[in-house]
Amino acid sequence: MRLSKKAAGFIAAATLFTALAPAAAAVASPRSTCYGGRVCLYAGYDYNRGQVDHWRDFTQDDSNFADNNWLNWDFSNSWVSMNNQTSSVRNRVGCSATLWQHPGYTGAHSTFTHNSNDGFLANNAVGNNRTSAIDIWCH
Repeated sequence: MRLSKKAAGFIAAATLFTALAPAAAAVASPRSTCYGGRVCLYAGYDYNRGQVDHWRDFTQDDSNFADNNWLNWDFSNSWVSMNNQTSSVRNRVGCSATLWQHPGYTGAHSTFTHNSNDGFLANNAVGNNRTSAIDIWCH
């Protein structure tokens, strides 16, 4: 059976689309949203927009980021330490969350209420690239 050029072109395009479809269906970068019940931290300003996409989300306290690594956009381990590397935050946990400068909830700190965002931590007490702990507290 002989196919017309138009039919052959259509089949080739459909085959290419099918081959590429799984890549297009990959999980979207978490920088575009922060799911409810989580506090999301980002290594870059403005939630990593235009930067390396390292992020991490929290649902409970963590007193020392020294043993935490950033996640990549695809949820894989980046092997890059989070300690003193946070530049922006989104809070969707349902209560307030405090970022602390030093492990053990000490030093300068900044508190973010539910549904607050800050894409530029340099203008906060905790500062840019100085976060070492997170305290999530609900009353």
